[in-house]
Amino acid sequence: MKLSSFAIATFLALLETSSPASGFCPMPARSGVRSTGTSLYGYLDDLKGPDPNPVPEDESREATRMKDEDIDRAGPGSWDSYVEFNEFDGGDGQMGVAGDGNSKLEKFDMSEMAKSKTMSAKNAWGTNTGYADTLRDRGMDTQRAQQLENWHNQQEVLNQRKTQRFMTEQYDQVATDDDNWRNLASFGVERTQDFDLDQTFGSVTVADKIEGTIELNGRMNGPYATYEFGLKNPFMGFADFRAAFTPETPKEFTVEPSEGALRQKEETNFIVKFKAQNPGVVEGYLVIETEDFKKTWKVVGATS
Repeated sequence: MKLSSFAIATFLALLETSSPASGFCPMPARSGVRSTGTSLYGYLDDLKGPDPNPVPEDESREATRMKDEDIDRAGPGSWDSYVEFNEFDGGDGQMGVAGDGNSKLEKFDMSEMAKSKTMSAKNAWGTNTGYADTLRDRGMDTQRAQQLENWHNQQEVLNQRKTQRFMTEQYDQVATDDDNWRNLASFGVERTQDFDLDQTFGSVTVADKIEGTIELNGRMNGPYATYEFGLKNPFMGFADFRAAFTPETPKEFTVEPSEGALRQKEETNFIVKFKAQNPGVVEGYLVIETEDFKKTWKVVGATS
């Protein structure tokens, strides 16, 4: 792209008339607008203001430099102009302005801080019933009075909990088992009759028909390998059952639940678990039986 001679001349003229630092200079105040400012002073500033009649010669380096004849072994040889000054605070700024006549630590208003600590202590100790205040008015130590109030507050909370527990236990008590809502909620898993299953069913034996094979793989000494399935009562009503393994089945197999009641309209869930303890493959049989039927599954466990 070509530029005209007029554009180049205009650009050079602007460079000659402008200052490199003009872009960083503050904008001049507009006509008719008065700018005002507020002076800020620090903690160690001299609030008396500058000397109205300064003498630059007296503050120059030559005027404050020690004369060569007054120097003794690289130090001051004359102490005529020495001023005793014992208010130096070590430079930590905790004594205020050096030279103000105060050589002690600064004092602060601690009333609000003490009030805050008192309120925090009350909140931490619990509800203030006024019992500790009464004991303090009688001359008891503050700490001991508060300890006694804390103990009474703890006893009150304990009694409230005991009362709520007693009311809950009384509410849950029922006259008969039929009114027990917990038994009704778990009905179908809990047994419906009280008799010895082992005596009624005898030893665990394999049925004539095998329902299927349950295969589980697990790591040695690792977590359980599980298998879940559901089973209904093929007959009307409820039937107490026993779920167990044949005597020759290894102890690595377990089943839950081991007893209960089967329902006709809803399945009861069984969980078969296998925990591998030795390398190789183990086998056995799971038998679930009632007074009316018996079902058998072959279980196979392998260590991976």
